[in-house]
Amino acid sequence: MNPLTWLEVPWRSSHRAVRWLSVVAFVFCCVGAAAVGVFAKAPDHWMGAIAFYGFGLFYLWAFFLSTSLLLAIDTRQLRVPGIQRKIVLSLLLYAVLLTGLPVSVMAILGLPVWNTVILLSLCSVCSLLFVLLPRFVAIVTGIVPSLLASLWHRFNLPGMLDPRFAHWTVFVVLLALAAVILRWRQLLLAGPNQSMGWSSPMVIQFRNGSWGQWNSIGDNRMLRQRPDWLRPTLDLDDAGPENPRNALRVALGGWYLPQTWRSYIKQWLIAFSIVALPILGSILLTRMGRADALSHADSQVGDAVKGAIFGALGSLSVIAGPMISLLTMVWISKRWQRSNAELPLLALLPGLGDPARTKRSLLRVGLGMPLVLHALLVLLVIVVMLFWRGHVQLLSFMLLAQFGAATITAAIVLNLFGGRALKTPAISLTLFAVFALTVLSLVLPAVAQGNHPASWALSLLPPLVLAWLLLVAAMYWLGQRGWRDLMQSPHAFLAH
Repeated sequence: MNPLTWLEVPWRSSHRAVRWLSVVAFVFCCVGAAAVGVFAKAPDHWMGAIAFYGFGLFYLWAFFLSTSLLLAIDTRQLRVPGIQRKIVLSLLLYAVLLTGLPVSVMAILGLPVWNTVILLSLCSVCSLLFVLLPRFVAIVTGIVPSLLASLWHRFNLPGMLDPRFAHWTVFVVLLALAAVILRWRQLLLAGPNQSMGWSSPMVIQFRNGSWGQWNSIGDNRMLRQRPDWLRPTLDLDDAGPENPRNALRVALGGWYLPQTWRSYIKQWLIAFSIVALPILGSILLTRMGRADALSHADSQVGDAVKGAIFGALGSLSVIAGPMISLLTMVWISKRWQRSNAELPLLALLPGLGDPARTKRSLLRVGLGMPLVLHALLVLLVIVVMLFWRGHVQLLSFMLLAQFGAATITAAIVLNLFGGRALKTPAISLTLFAVFALTVLSLVLPAVAQGNHPASWALSLLPPLVLAWLLLVAAMYWLGQRGWRDLMQSPHAFLAH
């Protein structure tokens, strides 16, 4: 059998948007790893390169190679012979290539190999486990780094440079691999007739192209999968001619819809509970251990809580900023880019006033809520910055990330309103850029100023600031273009 056909399996089992977005993300991480490996001068600079590559490997296995399961489910239902074996061989071949090539380069350069093999294997297996487990598990994924940091600190586990790292981690890899095999077989036997709710795995959602195809986000069929306690309660009492802005919020739909105060409080409490989990988990981990060590636990609670808050704040920064930009774009593009008569009909809403007033109301509604959410994130970072002044430089990069995400949101909305909507490749590249820069803004300052600062990370901070400034400048130009076109348009609800 030709091994080249094995390499084609994931390409034929995934949607085009997923395919190319995954390739771009992986190439970006490879370029970042190569840049760290070439330009960083510290003796342990290879750790930064492996961290970059490991992140790209995690993304590739989670959102691209995992779609082979969908092909396996379909071919099993169709009773197509030989395909199951080809799918397994394809995944094994990708595992060997994606792990073996960077390890070979490190072996040639005389760098540690065995620990790298274990770490990259851990990234690959855990990413598959991430998409095969039920979706509600993904909610707590963002708090895992802070919990692991507390666990590592509490029990003095070996780091990556420690020779004992491979001996400890290999058991975790084998345990995760066994869970992947068991879960894969369970989903394969269950077939395509699975519920699409929160108990279903994330990989099943990829069947409809829900990753990489923006229009599927917020679809009514997907919204009905939410449990009752996650569904918002709408408040339509003030939506009428006497309050045209609320009427516009109803017309835009999605998360623009006005809700009751009880619904807002419920959603904020859910978000607060998710953020509070790493803090409680870190405190519990601090209290665990040997009996003779518990007397020192109280002094470690403060450090554990501080680390957990930083981890939760960092995870919130990475997820919330880009997601606000994405969801805002999705809901507005559903009105401004669909080929139907819905958009011009919005001009018939009573109480909007003249075209100039309508444009002002539309801008206040379309930009108001997402910018308020960005402002709340900025305020949260500033409060933490004032409380822990010794970490101002670390938190300033989180602050910069939130300002950058807010600029992207404003530029996307203004271009949609002005009839200059960006094409899907440009949107994908922009959103990936803000996500990647946000991750780097969280990781690089922490590595450069941690307990064991790395000089290679410190040397990358000025280029990181420059990258943010260039991205903000590009978004400012795009936003100005959209503003000009909107102001020159005869009416806000003209189909472009």
